[in-house]
Amino acid sequence: MPPDHLLHVRDLVPDALACLRECRSAPADRWPRHWRSGYLDRHPDVFRVLDRDGDWSEPASVTAAVAGLRDRVADLAARAEAVRGLLPAGVADAAGALGWSGQGGPVECVVLVGLHQANGWADDLGGRYALFLAVERLGPPDDDGLLVRHEAAHVVHDRRAGIRRWPEHGVATHLFAEGLATQVTAELDPGRPPEAYLWFGRPGHRAWLDECRHRWPEILGRVRADLDATDPDHHAAYFLKRDSPLRGDLPARCGYLVGLAAVRRLRARHGLPELAAWPLDRVRAELATALADLPAPRAGR
Repeated sequence: MPPDHLLHVRDLVPDALACLRECRSAPADRWPRHWRSGYLDRHPDVFRVLDRDGDWSEPASVTAAVAGLRDRVADLAARAEAVRGLLPAGVADAAGALGWSGQGGPVECVVLVGLHQANGWADDLGGRYALFLAVERLGPPDDDGLLVRHEAAHVVHDRRAGIRRWPEHGVATHLFAEGLATQVTAELDPGRPPEAYLWFGRPGHRAWLDECRHRWPEILGRVRADLDATDPDHHAAYFLKRDSPLRGDLPARCGYLVGLAAVRRLRARHGLPELAAWPLDRVRAELATALADLPAPRAGR
């Protein structure tokens, strides 16, 4: 277990479960009110960040989510306990890989129940990145271990280089940050195929990898042309699953594979702690060089 200066866990799951129990005996039109008063309002600093666009309190979304979650209280509690057990080693592993020894205070990890939007992510909380894990979207412990290390690597990367201040939708930002976090998980848990690290162990993505490799020249050319883009549409084209008019028929999230391949090329000459400390201008310059004639990743690594 890492020392206290590396990790601080905030567990919001008990309040969420209490809210879900209340909703079992309440009519559906009252569920959003219970969700707000019994859960969101109890953690204002967290949900001020997460609900800034209203995604966590929109009545229809809350009602739909609660309908599927209110009978999963025991399952959600078990998932929360399991992922809490993964956090100490996962954060310590990421910290060690990226050369961070706790400067600036511990990694804040918020364990919560969400609305089926994402399983884990890093976001600004109180002026620095925190790690968020939504238990309703978690999977088997081995796969969740990859997720914890990946997202912890983002938080540690922020401690080393302040990546929360980089352009939110920057193509270069996400190529490097996602590539580095994925490479960290691959080095900490070696032996899996590339798609396992890029999809956190979820099966069924070998065809995605094969299509990305088959269309590599086209994908690489597009990414190189858009390397300096910082708008949401270009970001979505390479890093989101939803349809994007700029993506066309390119494989969704293909930017993650490009980022991993680019970071692996850089990793041949630089250690992970060095990469994690690069400022954004260095990142842009190094990526521009690394992407030139970058070969497609081999299927077995």
